[in-house]
Parts: sequence; C-alpha cells; structure tokens
Amino acid sequence: MRAPSTTEDKEAGGLIVRGAGATAFGFVLRFGARLLFLLAAGRLFGAAGFGAYAVAVAVVEVAVGVASLGMKKVLFQLLEERGTRTPGHILLDCALLVALAGAGMGAVVATAALVLPETLLPANAAHAVLLLAPMVAGQALLDLLLAATRWGRAIRYEVIARSLFEPYAAAAAAIAAWYGGLGAWGLPLGYWCGTLAALAYALAGTRRSFGPLALANYRPGPLTRIFRSSLDNTAVDVLNALYTRVDLYLVGIVLGEAPAGIYGMAKQVAVPIRQVRQSFDGLLIPLVARTLAVRGSRQTGDALATATRLILAIQLPMLLAVLAVGAPVLALFGHGFEAGWWPLLLLASAEVIQAAFSIGDLIFVYLKPRLGLAITLASILIGVAAALLLIPRFGIAGGALSVFAAYTLRAIARGVALRTRFDVAVPHSHNAGPFVAAIAGAGAVLALQSLPWLALAAGLAAYATVLWLWVRVRGESLSLSGFSS
Repeated sequence: MRAPSTTEDKEAGGLIVRGAGATAFGFVLRFGARLLFLLAAGRLFGAAGFGAYAVAVAVVEVAVGVASLGMKKVLFQLLEERGTRTPGHILLDCALLVALAGAGMGAVVATAALVLPETLLPANAAHAVLLLAPMVAGQALLDLLLAATRWGRAIRYEVIARSLFEPYAAAAAAIAAWYGGLGAWGLPLGYWCGTLAALAYALAGTRRSFGPLALANYRPGPLTRIFRSSLDNTAVDVLNALYTRVDLYLVGIVLGEAPAGIYGMAKQVAVPIRQVRQSFDGLLIPLVARTLAVRGSRQTGDALATATRLILAIQLPMLLAVLAVGAPVLALFGHGFEAGWWPLLLLASAEVIQAAFSIGDLIFVYLKPRLGLAITLASILIGVAAALLLIPRFGIAGGALSVFAAYTLRAIARGVALRTRFDVAVPHSHNAGPFVAAIAGAGAVLALQSLPWLALAAGLAAYATVLWLWVRVRGESLSLSGFSS
C-alpha cells in the first residue's frame, strides 16, 4: 500500500470539505424551501393530511431504494474499472437498468395501494401512494444522474437540483394546488413537480459532465453482470431506506394518521442533522473508493475517523438547538405539532449517532457488502420489535425511542465488525472533545430552559468555548486527513 503524501492528504481533505461546504450551502437553501413546504403542509393540510402524505412518501421511497439498484455507490466503481466502454455508455447501461427497475417497483407500489387492507395502509395514505407511484422511476433516475455528475468532482449540479429545483417546485405546486381547490392532490402534486423539475436539470448537468453520450452508437453492455454486482449494495440501500422509515409507517398503523403527522413533522425537523453527513457524501464516497484501492482498509479507517469527528463537531450544536427551542419551533407548524418535542429530541440524538458513526459503512460497501447488510438487517429487526413494544405504551415517543435504540446498537455492532474484520479501531478519546463540549452546552441550556432562545445562545457559547479549549490543550485538529485524491 502506498503511504500518503502530505500534499495529497491536504488536497483530498480540502476537496471533501469544499464539496461538503457547497452541499451544506445547498442544504441551507433547501431548508428555506423545506420550511415553506412544512408550514404549508402543517397549516393548510393539518396533521392528518400531512400524516397520510408522510406515510405514502415513506412507502414510495423504500421502493426508490430498490429501483436505484445501489448505483449511487456502484457507479463509481464501474466507471473506475470501465475497460473499453466509454463512461457515457456505462452510464446509459446503469440508467436502463434503473429505469426498468423503477417502472417495475412503481407498478408494485401502485398494486399494493389498491389491494392492501386499511389495517395495513390507511385509506388516505393508500390514495397518496397511488398518486406518487409513477415517481419511483423518476426519483431513482434522479439519484443515478446526480451521482454521475459527481464523478467529475462537480458538486454544483446536485446542490442546485436538490436545493433549488426540487424543493421550491414542490412547495410552490403544493400551495398552488391547495388554493386551486385540489385538496388532497396538493402534496402529491408537489412531489411530482419537484421530482420532474430536478430530473430535467440533472439531465442537463449529466450532459455537460459527460459530453456527447453517443446514443446512436450505444448498445447495451453486460447488464446482467452489472445487476448481479449491485445486488448486495441494493439490499443494503433498501434496508437503510426501510430503516429510516419503518418507524413512521408503524406509528401510522398503530396510532393513526394524525399522530403520524406529528411524528413525521418531528422527523422532518431532525433532517438537517442527517444532512450534515449527506453534505460530505458527495465527494467522500468516491474518495473512499480511491483511498481503499490505494492505501487499504486500515488507513482508510483512520481517514474516516477524522471525518466522524468533524461531523460530530458540526452536528452536536444542532442537537443543542433541538434541546433548547425544539418545542416552539414545532408549534410554528400548526396546532398540536408541539407534542412532537420529545420524539424530536430522541430522533435528533439518533441521527447524530447514525450519521457520524455510519461512515464506517463505506468500508463494508466496497469490501464486505454482505457484512454491512447483515448488521443493517439485524438493527432493523431490533427496531421493529422495539417499536411494536414501545409505540402502544408510549405513543409517538415510543417510536422515536425504538429508533434511538436501533441506531445505538447498530453503531456498536459496526464498531466491533470494523475492529475484528478490518483492524480498524478508533480510540474513544478521538471523539471526546465534541462530546464533552456538548455536555457543557446542554448544562447551559437546562440552566436557562425557561428562556428558550437565551438558553440556545448560552448553550452554543459554552459548546464553542469548551471545544476550542480541547483543541488548544490537546493540540488536536478538526481537519480531515488520510484520504487519497
């Protein structure tokens, strides 16, 4: 294995950070649209209407996980090992497979909406699923094309598509549909418009990134081989999609659409914490593939550990914000949504654990996908069992507690597997600084909890001070290192 050079190390780390910064800026833009959409959904359609839509999206996006065929990760490997085929034709092979899978999964979802009894899929949610089913193929192709644009290290297409075209088109269409008298059609129509607008832009971005695709000379390549090579990672993606949505589905089934709406709103407010990790993925995923090829699993694990620490340092202040002002923020979305504060706090904590420590999954993706699959499946079964026990007793807080338990156990299992299979072990002291700073910030928030916004300011100030002292005293750094560019 080649040893890292200082210049290359800094170049790769800087590339990831710049990509993350661009994506994070996109998330800020998307947050404005998300806020607009959630305010419209909560205040115009109410908890029950939003709950039916949220359950439907949860069902449809699991189908998107199947239809995507794991190509968001596998594509980079195919392009790096392309042989005699052009990158454009490899992309067309993948797009053909994804389009066929998307059409098939859309049909499956639509059929399920028509035949499942109301005890398994409430009537309003089933209606929304039927309306959203054709967009399974659209979302799967959107994932593929945006991944393709990142192969050339261009992050702007994904930022603009996901942060401008998709969310703002969805929000505008939903509001227009409501005031146009379309009622229950409003939220699904917004989903359609957002998907199609982003897909059109992604097609243009792919054309600019890859140049002429030579469609006249295209002949399908080894589709069966590509499909077989994607199966393990497809299963992991499907389980991850199910993993992040099954709790909402169970809340809807056990408690009804209105509690599902409150719970779904809490999940949406927690999304920015997950997006901190997602902002790194755009360039982190292809660089992990390259670092594994050049330096091996041990050094790749050390590099990923620096990414975990940086992500934690960014996420934990967001968790402090949930602790301080989560309840008044939820109240903005309409009557009754403030009841989601405890679930929000648990879900936000779970997102911190999953987003920061799931970086190790990238080693499984390229070296042992079935091991990652087994860990994910086990954690899902634990989460479902916990949800079935906790939701009837504790309501929507029980659903959030089941997610927290499943994510925690998955993180522990992942750490054990990385240590025993790949000799990747990160000392607990490596991440101690952000955690100690967060404890200090939480103490400041709780001391001033009767004044939420003042508590938030005090908590963030305490967090920043303690983290700065930790970096100075220990001579540590929050920068990324160890990646191959």
